[in-house]
Formats: sequence, C-alpha cells, structure tokens
Amino acid sequence: MDSEIKILFMSDIHLGIRPNDTHIPDYARVNTFKRIAAIARGHDLFLIGGDLIDNASVGSDIIDIIRTEFRALRNAGTEIVYTPGKGELTSRNVIAPPVLDFNASCLFSSTMTATPYLYMKNGQKVYVYGLSGSLGYDLSKVKKISEEGFHIGLFHADFDFDNEKNDYLVYRLQKNDIKTLGLDFYAFGYCHSFKMFKIMDRIIGVCPGSPEATSFDETGDRYIISIVIKENRLYQIKRLTVNSMKLYRDQVDCSSLVTMGPIKELLENNRSKKAIQQVVLTGERDFVLRQYEIQNYRSEFFRLDFIDRSVPTIDSLIEEFQYENSLRGEFYKIIKEQIDQGGLPHDIDKTDFALSLNKITRDGFTNLEDWLCSI
Repeated sequence: MDSEIKILFMSDIHLGIRPNDTHIPDYARVNTFKRIAAIARGHDLFLIGGDLIDNASVGSDIIDIIRTEFRALRNAGTEIVYTPGKGELTSRNVIAPPVLDFNASCLFSSTMTATPYLYMKNGQKVYVYGLSGSLGYDLSKVKKISEEGFHIGLFHADFDFDNEKNDYLVYRLQKNDIKTLGLDFYAFGYCHSFKMFKIMDRIIGVCPGSPEATSFDETGDRYIISIVIKENRLYQIKRLTVNSMKLYRDQVDCSSLVTMGPIKELLENNRSKKAIQQVVLTGERDFVLRQYEIQNYRSEFFRLDFIDRSVPTIDSLIEEFQYENSLRGEFYKIIKEQIDQGGLPHDIDKTDFALSLNKITRDGFTNLEDWLCSI
C-alpha cells in the first residue's frame, strides 16, 4: 500500500505581468506555467502560494489558460490548494471574481473559516492551513487541529528569523508565530528568491521563489518544490528547475582588465537562445570596447544588452579613434602628438580630461575649437 503523498509547491509566477526590463515574452511565462502543471500531474497535491496572476485585471486569455489547466489537473486526480497573494486582490482588497472561478479544490478566501483543507490517501493525512491577504493575515484564525497527520501552513508571506517589526508592505511570520502555530511545515510565497528554513537541522519550511523571473534581481535558475510526505513526516524535498528563460546580469569592473577577453569569455559561457544577458561595465577602462565583437554575440542570445558606465582612459580613446578619416580622428591625432611630445600640461588632470574627452566624443563636438586651443 502506497502511503506516500506527493506535493508540488509553486508561487509568484505573475501570469499576465506587463513586459518590463526583463524582456521575457508573455508566451514564455505561460509555457512555464503549463510545464509546472504537467509536473503537477505526477503529484497528489498542488499548492500555490499566491500571485499566480500579476493583478486582478489580467486578460481573459490568461484566465482561460488557468481554468483549463486546473480542470485538467483535477480530472487527472491532482487536488489544488491555493492561497491568494496581492495579485489576486482587487483595489478593495477582496479576491478578484475570476480567481473564485478557477475551480481550485480549496481557495483560502475571506468567506472561509480557518478550517484546514484535508487530503487523505491510504490512511495518510495532510492538513493545509492558509489565509487570504484580504483577512489581514490574522494568524489567530489559524488553529492547528488535534488530529494525526502532517500539518502544512500555506502563506503568501515572508519568514523573518530576527523577529523584526512587520511593515505594511509585506506580512512576515516570525519565530514566535512558528512556535505558536506549531505546524510541521511552512510553504511561503511572496519572496521571489529560493529560501529554505531550518531549526535545529530540521527543515521547517521553504520558499520556492518565482518560477519565471519578474525583474533582473531574479537571475539564473528558477524553481518549484517537490515534496514527499511519508508516515507523517517530511520524507523528501527537491527543487526543480522550470524557467523558460534565464536572466543574467553581470557587472564587470574594467579597471582589472587589459582586454575584452574576460567579457567575451562571460558571453561564451552564458550564450543561449533562451538567455537574456545584461552586462554592466564599470571602472576605468584601458582597452577599446569593440562594438563589432559585441554585435557578433547578439544572435547567440534571446537578448543582449550592454550598459557602459566605464570611463575609458585617454590611451584607449586614442587607440579607438585616431585612425578614423574624420574630424574626430584628426582630433585624436593631435591629442596623441601632444602626449608623444612631452605629455599633457601639468594643470590638466588626466582623469578629468579623459572624462571630458569621452563626453564630447559620444555626445558631439560642440566647441571643438576651444578644446583644440586648450591643448
């Protein structure tokens, strides 16, 4: 007799979010949700920790996709337990009507009592407790019942080990709350980064983070959590990588480099048609940033963005522009001749001069005659 209960937990996918600086297309986020739903078919329970949708006004196409996937899951025997986050709430702090029609097995709403949802399989019992954000996270409404089984708290909230004061932006469960509730395991939504919580080497909770990034703070692999409950204890816990697109945001200090080599190596390591790469260059740069070499990599990524905040040295500017058949090229030839003949005048700060040269080089040659006369 199989007494195991398999649980899949996800949170914060934000279906219907407007495109932002991540440039992740809508279809990629939807594909990730469908992939998660397919994985859930191999589990008994599918827990959702809020922000399945980004806001209460998402389009009907997103609503239809969720209903279709939920219906297929329940027809396949997977029960869905869902605690709302801010994305599911209207401006009046009530659950949006479409969410009520998603056909989850259990939706923790403001009209429910705090009675836990019970799932039972071959004598093994799992109780899931939750609260809607519209209830103001009044934990006094959550009471662990005196029944044998495995008791899980499903909350769209953060967990604060340091018992810091809550603020109005997010509810944080604290150590004292954990002691008071006395549950066996806590499944947290809200935070978009993976976290695992332990007390005395015992895993007491997990936050899977967002399964598809919503900002460039959410780089790399993104996860959902697969759990196995056996004999009223946490028997197995695994995180599964599910994201369709992968974000990379790398800051490169050019002051420690002498060529573009390390930047090209970074791009070689990360290149993928499913990768969105952002490179931020900082520090003093004593080499030429050759745009054609960067351009060669753009077709290797879904998107590649360079943000150049570095400050080129005078030598790198001369190297880059002195051979141009242009006024700019002539300008840098004069600068080079001045340096070769004994350097810059003593009253010119080399760093400030390089900053000014870079500015007029990128922004235009207004008052170029004044610059030529000054040197």
